[in-house]
Amino acid sequence: MAATFDEYLARYGRRDRDYPVVDLDTADMARHTVIVTFAGGAKKAIVQFIGLAAGEDHEHLCLDVHAFVDDLAARSSVFGLDNGARYEGFDDSAPGRSHGRPAVRGVTVLIGAQTDTDPQS
Repeated sequence: MAATFDEYLARYGRRDRDYPVVDLDTADMARHTVIVTFAGGAKKAIVQFIGLAAGEDHEHLCLDVHAFVDDLAARSSVFGLDNGARYEGFDDSAPGRSHGRPAVRGVTVLIGAQTDTDPQS
């Protein structure tokens, strides 16, 4: 995986495009909402960007994702990647499935202070 933001865009981004940027700062604590559609609009996601505790030591960025298929609330499945290893987001007790994987109706991504659980990593 790429180590920096610029390396990631160089490797996985589209060089012929500019990307929209949502900028949250300490003066702007409102939710910013983006609607993403796919497959002619049959599949949609509402993505809300929220800056929490802005300007404080424990500030973080929160991304809430709400999925819809054919305008009905849908479930989302997630997993994480770190150094090529895959980490499951939910166990089999999740209330539904998406793509055959455990899934829920809302997914939240929290981005904040970074720590390693293994001192060797």
